[in-house]
Amino acid sequence: MSEATLRYDLPPPGAVAWLDLSSDNPDTWSGRSRTGPLGMQIAPLRQVHAPYFFKGARLRALRSIWTASTVSGAELHRPARQPTPPSLENNVNLLARVERGGTVFAPTGPTDGGVLRFFEPEAQLSERFLTNTHLFTLSVPAAALGLEQTAMHDLLDETFDLTPMQINLLDSAVSLLVPGTTDFSTSTAMVGIDRYLAALAGLLLRTCARRAPAELAQMELIRARTDAIIFEQAADPTLTPATIAAELSISLRQLYRAFSGMDSPATRIRRRRLERAAELLTAASGIGQVEKVAIDCGFTSAEYFSRAFRKEFGLSPRAYRSAHREGVH
Repeated sequence: MSEATLRYDLPPPGAVAWLDLSSDNPDTWSGRSRTGPLGMQIAPLRQVHAPYFFKGARLRALRSIWTASTVSGAELHRPARQPTPPSLENNVNLLARVERGGTVFAPTGPTDGGVLRFFEPEAQLSERFLTNTHLFTLSVPAAALGLEQTAMHDLLDETFDLTPMQINLLDSAVSLLVPGTTDFSTSTAMVGIDRYLAALAGLLLRTCARRAPAELAQMELIRARTDAIIFEQAADPTLTPATIAAELSISLRQLYRAFSGMDSPATRIRRRRLERAAELLTAASGIGQVEKVAIDCGFTSAEYFSRAFRKEFGLSPRAYRSAHREGVH
């Protein structure tokens, strides 16, 4: 595979550019950053055992750019850019991510939720993808959205839960990237694509659910109470997000929505158990057997505990104990 094929360069108007990076492809598994959507640099996540790949396509019209990709085990980053005043008079950026299986061209299974974010052109962008995720980005002229600047400013830098309708809108636009479906090379076609993408961006923004202050306060309370339960009960192997939701008298969906864009309740439970295990392993009078540490910290499987511990701290439980207890005596 040639370098020209691998690069995710901005295509000429009316064309589609492709990128296929993965750990299975020796031509791309060099750890070098490549230019991804919205000018973000693509790099593998370090010390993570999740599969690494970034497979996507980017369509450029006259004034708009649309991308859809399937990502895992990767991080994308773009530093803040020099602002070009006045704000929001050039292109603006939308980024949506949906957690689900399959590819953006052939999704499988139910979605595990999704979020939408709206950025100014100069904003810093950072995204991490541990598991299989569908990533969508749009760059469109602010003037084409049909929204007042005050309304756009109110939407900036916020994270919105994607609704099923919004996800369907994103899925429908993926067909633009399928090779051979339409010839976009004519000026008429490109103008049409610009209008379609601007209408898509405007509809996504208009259908973002506005959260009232009372709702935000309720979510903060849910997060605080959840963290308190996890801190106190993580050693209980029966503690799960479902039992936390039941204790809070809310639905599991409400619980996960309160942590949208953050570490999930399940991740917080696992991390608290691992942190407690690290404390026990390094204590001067600590428990001797790794298996007993696993049980006392809420893990039902010593094998799973060892894998999770190594993934979190980069060492096996025994190696971690040895490294951190050498100077105890």
